Amino acid sequence: MEHDLKAAWDRLCDTLRESVDYVFDPALGVDSSEQAEGLRHHLRLFSAAVERLMENADPEHPELGWTYPSKMGQDNPDALYMSAPLDLRHSYRLTGRIDTPRYLGFSLMDFRFGRGTVEQILNIGSPDLTDVGGGRMDVVFSPEPDPGDHLGDWYQLEPRQCRLLVRQFFSDWATEQSADLHLECLDPKGPPTRLDPVKLTEALDELAAEMSIVGKFWTDYAVGQRDRGEINSFEHMDGRKVSGVGLGGSDQQAYGQCWYEVGAEEALLLEVTPPKCWYWNIQVGDAWFQSLDYINLPATLNDSQAHIDPDGVLRAVISHVDPGTCNWISLGGCPQGAITYRWNNADSAPVPSLRLMPVSEVAEHLHPDSPRVTPQDRRQRQAERRRQALSRFTR
Repeated sequence: MEHDLKAAWDRLCDTLRESVDYVFDPALGVDSSEQAEGLRHHLRLFSAAVERLMENADPEHPELGWTYPSKMGQDNPDALYMSAPLDLRHSYRLTGRIDTPRYLGFSLMDFRFGRGTVEQILNIGSPDLTDVGGGRMDVVFSPEPDPGDHLGDWYQLEPRQCRLLVRQFFSDWATEQSADLHLECLDPKGPPTRLDPVKLTEALDELAAEMSIVGKFWTDYAVGQRDRGEINSFEHMDGRKVSGVGLGGSDQQAYGQCWYEVGAEEALLLEVTPPKCWYWNIQVGDAWFQSLDYINLPATLNDSQAHIDPDGVLRAVISHVDPGTCNWISLGGCPQGAITYRWNNADSAPVPSLRLMPVSEVAEHLHPDSPRVTPQDRRQRQAERRRQALSRFTR
């Protein structure tokens, strides 16, 4: 057994050494600064995979914990992501508040990238969760049918192993709070045990398989937009409601993405009339398909943060330097990457327009009533934003 453990460890180390080759592939067209971010992204993926496959991997004693930073697959800057392992031969009860975050969603899925694609089993969330009183929910996942006396939501599911992913979206960062969730297995076979060498060997091999795939998978997905010519334009979306379920997204959301290339003195002017929806946001990310630094930069904009002009149009400026307008999405020196928009529980999926122009010309294309922001105002806004974001993660 010692030999098997050592062999599995050696396989993992060999895989980690080779798995970052994509970061330095000349065909990717990134500079050394972006390569440094690529290595950090790879390490973030490794840290998240260790937590998921080894630290929180007991489905009879699941721990519904959040991870920070959750930098995978163009993560939502308005989100608090949580996950836990489930074995649906058992029954689970999930309780907490449904009235404190803007959106609360649950996905049961198999997203073991080392073994294939993402498979969605169940997607539920606001506004369809039952309020059992006082803004609270009581949800059961079980192989057994609803006995008929459960006050909340009951989902009878086929017995299988999967993972629970929780999405909490906070639109008003200053006032909305975590749902204070608690997950328990209702019928564990016994107390937790010490780490089993056979299971650890399997986990090390699964970790190696995942690390050989995931980082390059997301990078190829993001860069694929560039290679298809989907640059500084969402025209390829054609108003389609794209859910992203195959990539682990929620079918309660419509997503849209494109690649951006913006020079130091350039800006993209984004214009769209937002749909009627539960929540929306627009964000920027890098070549590794991870969000930019939304704690220290205004690298995202949502329905609570944005100013909508009197004609109902959102006009936002995406640039490296501050254009002095209210709706600024900062690129922070990142020259290329992905732009993503989300319409949550929306009645339509409008496609934003993008126009590339010099930053110096932005003002003449804005609505005359669009608020201007001074450097002092921006510093104050960003200081408040930073405090609110860190408070979400209790950091």
